[in-house]
Amino acid sequence: MNMTGVYKIKTHDQLKAIADPLRTKILMKLVKEAYTGQQLAEMLGIQRNNIYFHLKELEKHGIIQVVRKEEKNGIVQKYYRAVAGRFIPEDHLLPSADLVETSRQVFMETLEATRTKIENAPAESFALDSRNETRRKNIASTYRFHATEESFHAFVEEFRQLMNKHFTIQTSETADSQESVEEKGYYLSLIAFQDDDEKITN
Repeated sequence: MNMTGVYKIKTHDQLKAIADPLRTKILMKLVKEAYTGQQLAEMLGIQRNNIYFHLKELEKHGIIQVVRKEEKNGIVQKYYRAVAGRFIPEDHLLPSADLVETSRQVFMETLEATRTKIENAPAESFALDSRNETRRKNIASTYRFHATEESFHAFVEEFRQLMNKHFTIQTSETADSQESVEEKGYYLSLIAFQDDDEKITN
């Protein structure tokens, strides 16, 4: 089974399999890269036996797959990967409280990953460029706006096209490709969701 762009969740059992907060964390890791159970246990700070239980549940329900095996010191290591970059439920599974909390967890994990990136980034990532005060090497902004659903989805599509037009998007498949001398690495975290709480200000 090859990794696809979108995988449709077809059963309640599949939905429950990814609703667990720890499994959501595991799945987010495996969407980006292939890891062994040992590597995931170390990254998430949990016992190896515990991680393998959750990996088996996700594999059983077709959410992840073994993409390769490597032998090390006589032990076969299995590398797991998500079967898709995005997971959406079929209509008959909606509405679902499990899915709402899983989606919320994905947003929280995205924020945590960004926080970790910021904490570990070198000082030069945040230094001002005195040679050109109007030129930015980073951005940190939040916006509140009103839009129709159609306008919002149109923006998301145009944003995706703009990213592809101006940037070389790094994936696990392109991570080893050579970048030009002029290119520098950037990390962009984008989060948007409907929120009608008028008490929130810019």
